[in-house]
Amino acid sequence: MLIIVPLYVDAQESEFFSSTYSSVARSKLEHGDQLGVGVVDINLITPTIKMGEHTKLNNMFAYRSLNYNQESRSEKGLHFPGNLSDIQYALLIRQKLNDRWNLVVVPQLIVRSDFKSSFGSRDFFPALAAVAMHQSGKHEGLQWGYGASYSRDFTKNTFTPLFAVTYSSPDYRIDMMLPIKAQFVMTPSKSWEYGIDANFETGIYNIGTKNDVGAHNARVINIPVGLTAAAKISGMFWVKAKVGMQFMREYDFLDSSYQVLKGQGGSMESSAYASIGISLRLKE
Repeated sequence: MLIIVPLYVDAQESEFFSSTYSSVARSKLEHGDQLGVGVVDINLITPTIKMGEHTKLNNMFAYRSLNYNQESRSEKGLHFPGNLSDIQYALLIRQKLNDRWNLVVVPQLIVRSDFKSSFGSRDFFPALAAVAMHQSGKHEGLQWGYGASYSRDFTKNTFTPLFAVTYSSPDYRIDMMLPIKAQFVMTPSKSWEYGIDANFETGIYNIGTKNDVGAHNARVINIPVGLTAAAKISGMFWVKAKVGMQFMREYDFLDSSYQVLKGQGGSMESSAYASIGISLRLKE
């Protein structure tokens, strides 16, 4: 899932807007071609809407553009779609159950396509995630929880169990939702921070049938692991950067039943990547 469910339930400073550009170095596919990618990510979370004493709502929007640059070993090499787009809307629902438990539910409507064929139902990829979070009574700032998600990120119908842990202190914070993400951030001051994070990123995109392999969909998989840094410039304005490696990279072609076409695409070597961006933060 591109939109990562925010697990905070208490007022704290968090991003409500971010824009990032990432560059991933070319790496070799199984059949010898090399593939790199430039990625643009834009995310927006609208102000909280309170529905009574126990329910909070937020609208969440996300856009991702994947711009692939290919180097073929021959003129007969596979031709990968040059641009893939991911547009998402999600409704973040936070329901207070009691003094210790909160329920987070996120239905999502996702459009993923190369937009080269007629727009239709195959461009839509619905998703739903639900996580019950428990506030620790012994350790202030510690929350843990569990839940599940449904998506079409990996196969036609993917059900994923989720386990979440968040912890915040004046010196550091931890934010994990396994198997989707894990982040550790040191906060030596209120104006800058650094850390390490890892994400499991996957998505299926409709590419129609006008391609040289007879595919209907393309599936992208990678696990970026990177060192992060962010600094407050002024007020709510932050700049951030990341450098690292992307592991377990795959670019697969799928048929109309979402089955992988053998001998087309496949695994790629690990690649270095770097990203830079801006964000705006506020306390809820």
